[in-house]
Amino acid sequence: MKKKDSGFWKLCGKFRIAEQEKGAEPEKKTDGDMVRKKLIFKGEVQFVGFRFQSKYLADTLGLTGYVENLPNGDVRMEVQGRMETIRDMILCLHQKKPIRIDSIEEEELPLREREKGFRYMW
Repeated sequence: MKKKDSGFWKLCGKFRIAEQEKGAEPEKKTDGDMVRKKLIFKGEVQFVGFRFQSKYLADTLGLTGYVENLPNGDVRMEVQGRMETIRDMILCLHQKKPIRIDSIEEEELPLREREKGFRYMW
C-alpha cells in the first residue's frame, strides 16, 4: 500500500532518519516480514489524541489491529503489518505533541490472517 503524502508523515520521516543516524538497533527480522505486536504504551498517552493518531497512522500505513485505553492510564495496541511500517508508526507517535511515550512493553503475537482495518476499542 502506498503511503499518503502529508506534512505529518514528512515530519515522522525526518525523525526516522535522525534515529537511523544515531545508530538505532536494527530489528532481527527483515522489514518485509509480517508480524503482530502487542504494545503497552506508558506515559502521557490518554486524553492527548493517542488513539486518534494511532488510527490515522495505521490507516495511512495499511496496518491492522486495534488500540484501547487501559484503566491504569496506559494504552494497549495490537498492530499487524511489516516490521518497518510498525516502527515508522511508533516513531511518528513519539513526535506527536502532546503525546509523551515514556516506555513501551512489546510482545509478539500470532498473525490474524483475516483481520481488516484498524479500530478503536472502548
